[in-house]
Amino acid sequence: MCEFVGRVALVTGSSKGIGKDIAVGLAENGADVVVNYCSDKEGAQDTKSKIEAFGRKSIVVEADVGKFKDVNKLFEITYEKFGRVDILINNSAVAIWKAFEEFSEDDWDRTLNTNLKSIFMCTQQALPSMKNNKGGVIINIGSMGGHAYMNYLIPYCTSKGGVNLITKSLAVELARYNIRVNCVSPGTIAVARNFGLDPDYPENWFPYIPQGRIGEIKEVVDPVMFLCSKKASHVTGQIIYVDGGTTSYVPMPESHHPKTGKESLKKIA
Repeated sequence: MCEFVGRVALVTGSSKGIGKDIAVGLAENGADVVVNYCSDKEGAQDTKSKIEAFGRKSIVVEADVGKFKDVNKLFEITYEKFGRVDILINNSAVAIWKAFEEFSEDDWDRTLNTNLKSIFMCTQQALPSMKNNKGGVIINIGSMGGHAYMNYLIPYCTSKGGVNLITKSLAVELARYNIRVNCVSPGTIAVARNFGLDPDYPENWFPYIPQGRIGEIKEVVDPVMFLCSKKASHVTGQIIYVDGGTTSYVPMPESHHPKTGKESLKKIA
């Protein structure tokens, strides 16, 4: 399938993890891709090589998308090389684990700038091209942390909650230009960063995932490809959680368990 032939996609934070696989997936489906990175130059070059293996064009641009001047540079280079942006994937994100009282102003600003302000800046820069081309697709990568609190991640969860609302707001305002805006929100996914932070990552999350397993990166990439395609031409303003049912699950206390609950209630009575 080469549905995106002739289209240019820009994927922020595409040197590794989910962003990398999204960039490669877009190329596999025909798009030329701008690869963005902030610190992992080697990873970005590897993404570029994988894109070019599908016969697509690609450039690598270093830019901290939480900074206005860097976003300007990113889009200046993109327009100079390709002349347009048809698909924008706002993927870059920062997560800092600390107790709330330990967060510094710099921690807060870095998280909100990278995770939320970047969507504002990148979307503004992509708009002239999309409006001129009478359409476009914007996919924001959210998180189940935008749905509910996660331990020691208050700035992150705050930013991802903002991603949800900016997605819906932009979808309404930009619909008149045939620009669709949606959000894909991963839950527990098998990315290297998660295993680096917690070697027992899958086992620790199993009790909270109704499907009983963590997700694979491809299971995030596939919904993104769908939302970018013509098959999703009437889909905008949506938040799709790729979390095995986690955000729909409320763990019940033992007293409400169908097998043990009756005995517990007898003791209470």
